Amino acid sequence: MNPHCRSLASALASCGIFFALYFAPAANAQAPVSGRPVFNILDYGAHKDGSAPSTEAFRKAIEAAKMAGGGTIYAPAGRYVSGPIELYSNMTLDVGAGARIVFPVAPLPFVKGRYLGVDALVPMPLIGGHDVTNVTVTGRGILQTGDFQAWADAYGPPVRNQSGNANGPAWEHLLKALNANQPVTQAEYLAAAKELRPDVLCFMNAKNILIQNIRIIGGPAFVVHLLYSQNATVNNVIEQSYPGAHANGIVVDSSRFVRISNDYIDTGDDGIVIKSGKGADGLRVNRPSEDVAITNCTVHHAHGAVVIGSETAGGIRNVVASNITAVGTERGIRVKSRRGRGGVIEDLRFDNWTMEHVGTGIVVTCYYIMGGEAPTKEEPVSIRTPVFRNIAISNVTISHATRAVVNIEGLPEMPITGLHLMDILGSGKRGLIAAHTNAMELRHLQINPETGPAFAIATASNLLLDGISSRDPAAGSPVLRLTASPGAILEDSHAFPGTDVFLSTTPNEKRTLQLSGDILKNAKVPMQSN
Repeated sequence: MNPHCRSLASALASCGIFFALYFAPAANAQAPVSGRPVFNILDYGAHKDGSAPSTEAFRKAIEAAKMAGGGTIYAPAGRYVSGPIELYSNMTLDVGAGARIVFPVAPLPFVKGRYLGVDALVPMPLIGGHDVTNVTVTGRGILQTGDFQAWADAYGPPVRNQSGNANGPAWEHLLKALNANQPVTQAEYLAAAKELRPDVLCFMNAKNILIQNIRIIGGPAFVVHLLYSQNATVNNVIEQSYPGAHANGIVVDSSRFVRISNDYIDTGDDGIVIKSGKGADGLRVNRPSEDVAITNCTVHHAHGAVVIGSETAGGIRNVVASNITAVGTERGIRVKSRRGRGGVIEDLRFDNWTMEHVGTGIVVTCYYIMGGEAPTKEEPVSIRTPVFRNIAISNVTISHATRAVVNIEGLPEMPITGLHLMDILGSGKRGLIAAHTNAMELRHLQINPETGPAFAIATASNLLLDGISSRDPAAGSPVLRLTASPGAILEDSHAFPGTDVFLSTTPNEKRTLQLSGDILKNAKVPMQSN
């Protein structure tokens, strides 16, 4: 056996994770009214005062439930210290009110999984299951992990800063080899795994998953990770993982038929994020995330409140996010990818949002740069090229954006197509900035920037602007700056008192611009070309 594996197995055994199978007596199973047996971990030797690990008690209760064909593993009020908890089909983990399960930093076995869009060996999730059906994690109790920095110190090189690259050299080596289609050895996968941190909850190749009513404090990596799964619900969950890097709140990863509702997420990375694989490995797997409904959630501190990407290789489609509040996030709505990641991102709808003190309210970009990555260069269209189309964003209020209200960045070789923004009221440092779009429609937008144009649009084909305005335009800047966008339609738009210049464009744009029903008389200069 590899010396590392021997030492790891020894450490895990000393923590009580590897033991001979023990089948609990039937007398320990309680029969609830529903007819499903309940397995109270106190009956299997759990220490409710946290004075010793309860890992073995959880394992014995789970084995008893497994032998019974399923049931509920129940943790009553108390403080329990445990290693990883693996669940099987037809099981419920019920963390009762007043119960707290604490997962200290400790050596973990490595299992097959996915990390940042790449199939790999990863540390075993703290709670999870693979190839399972009908599994629930619920209760009014708390799941708590050790300090994030302690996990970062224990697994791989310490994270440099909150937004920097959280991966080590072995992982970067693995990525480069996979993207170059070079063979990768088991030893290389193992070396990379030592630099990764575990998910809190992860279900892989699973069906009919329910995560509900639980509170989660901390997160070494992803907090809730739904991987290659379908028909999953995450409801009424409280997550507090700020400021952990890569501690994404809820991750839908190449999964479908997912419902996310009534959740509060406070995290140092993306809040609710949809992914489908990264680079060459993601293109090889080629499994989309699709049919996802998100509603009635509040997100705090995150890089993005609801995020599509950046791992997009398998495609992402049919996603709706409604009734969302974003507070102090770096971005609100964030759709992101880059050259090399590929995938078709289509049929997305975001509706009924409020955002307060975000960095940028709405971001749709093909120029995402992760920590440690370099900017991309233009290349011929191929499967490596991300495609964004048919994205609708409506009924959004954005207050006090510290960078910009809206930022849209398509590729010269692949413009963003069919982006519709409707009924948006926004204020911030800068207004709406957009480049490389096709068939973009802005309907009933009022944007009030501190500096620059309210709307700065370049290289847009088939552009429709309907009812755009700024009640408080920045002095010395036009409301609308239009560049390299011939044939644009501007209709039913208004210049409010105090407007210097409403529309600034080039002579070529002016000749092809189509105007209808605009009221620009309050502007000192309704239109200028230069």
